[in-house]
Amino acid sequence: MMKNIVHTAIFILLACAALRASDAQTSREHFREGTEHYKAGEYEKALSAFLEADKEADGFAINYNIGNAYYKLNQIPESILYYQRALKYQPANEDVLYNLSLANDRIVDKIETLPRTKLNRWWREFKYGVGPDGWGYIALAWSLISALLLCVFFYSRRLGIKRFGFYGGILALALMILSTVFAQSANEFRNTHNSGVIFADKVDVKGEPREESTIVFVLHAGTVVQLVQQVENWYEVELASGNRGWMKASDLEEI
Repeated sequence: MMKNIVHTAIFILLACAALRASDAQTSREHFREGTEHYKAGEYEKALSAFLEADKEADGFAINYNIGNAYYKLNQIPESILYYQRALKYQPANEDVLYNLSLANDRIVDKIETLPRTKLNRWWREFKYGVGPDGWGYIALAWSLISALLLCVFFYSRRLGIKRFGFYGGILALALMILSTVFAQSANEFRNTHNSGVIFADKVDVKGEPREESTIVFVLHAGTVVQLVQQVENWYEVELASGNRGWMKASDLEEI
């Protein structure tokens, strides 16, 4: 009985791995097709192929190229959405940031934001650029190093080597814990939808989550807002300038 369960579990794992490999291969084929169309200036065909690739897999290159295709087709809010999604994988990528600035120059709302310092950009790239999987592998590596060094401590007979094993093992254990924290933080950064891009041409942002409420300010397509909270089909949003208000969830797309 136990042997059958083990065999079934192995079969399921292998089937899942094969399915993921198949999806990845299909995504790569669509991505190559999209790249060829993009080089030829066939931006609608390129976008269609990139979106097909996005259905099978996700990542920096797919989101970035979808953003580029939308920009070439003059669909600015969509391009901003996918540039922002690309930044979830590489927060300090200069190409994305430059293209995003070009797209932002073409929208109505010009909202001043505090510029990030080089140190801040470096820290975001260090913390989030590796991604949750990368930090997970790093944490695993530090755990193995910690175990090895602690084995040196327990089994070595030389005092100097024992000390090295003990303190090195403790340091590696601390780095493993830190890497695990970074993995959780990177996972939250990449997968939490706490911002959105407005897709409606014009949005009346209300003081309260109801139609009869007073209009506090107006926003337009392409503007990025922070999502503070949701009440039914309303979002409370915040701008980089600090202004807050309520708008319909259907007027924006989550990043």
